[in-house]
Amino acid sequence: MKRAKAWALPAVTGLVVLAALLLPPQISALRDRQTLGTIHTELLAEEELTIREATLAQKLTLLVRAIRYPDLAVYSTTQPLPSPGEPEAEQAEAALLQSVDFLLAWGVLPEGFDRDSLEYLSGTRAVYVQSDGALSAGLLYLQGRAAGQDDLWLVIDQETGLPLWIDCSLRSVRDSLPSAAVLGQRFLDGLGLESRPRSDAVWELTQTDGVLYTARTERDTGRLCVEPLGVFPAGDAQDSPSAQ
Repeated sequence: MKRAKAWALPAVTGLVVLAALLLPPQISALRDRQTLGTIHTELLAEEELTIREATLAQKLTLLVRAIRYPDLAVYSTTQPLPSPGEPEAEQAEAALLQSVDFLLAWGVLPEGFDRDSLEYLSGTRAVYVQSDGALSAGLLYLQGRAAGQDDLWLVIDQETGLPLWIDCSLRSVRDSLPSAAVLGQRFLDGLGLESRPRSDAVWELTQTDGVLYTARTERDTGRLCVEPLGVFPAGDAQDSPSAQ
């Protein structure tokens, strides 16, 4: 746990500095190419490069807009994490273990899940930056395997270690999976996010401008998934999707 925190802080600090100093000129250059056919950048004042610390709800909004609406004004950069056996790979493994511990404590993963056999397989670090440079989010995309048959894919907030998106195939404990309604509520309660149900397995995060989450479980395959659906403000409730 201490290793994970020691690694996460300088890493996310470096990524925020990268986002503040590197991405704005790249973004400006991209826009110039598209609109002017040439690159034109101007030096920014120090206050224009200041990136505010984003709340968890704001990070989720950045994530959803970047993934679900790639044409909107959120930019990203990615970096592969070390593979198992490479230097510093134990730090990615520690982050994966910490996130799984959260899921077990929340009751999202069944008690019978073999945490001790969990292995880190691969990962990617991503930074999402709002186009005006005001907000950024550093996230880890991690994959792991447990008990030789349980596959985990997690998106983790690098700053807090909290899982924000999970999609797992837990074959060894598929008979113990919670219902979709229980799964989603436990997950959002664990994150400490206020929500209201849109349907049995769809929730709106009330601290955001209509970010929706959905949950699903499939006993035959052992699939367990909690993921953001998109942004659907309350006024668009009739157009918002429902869980299948």
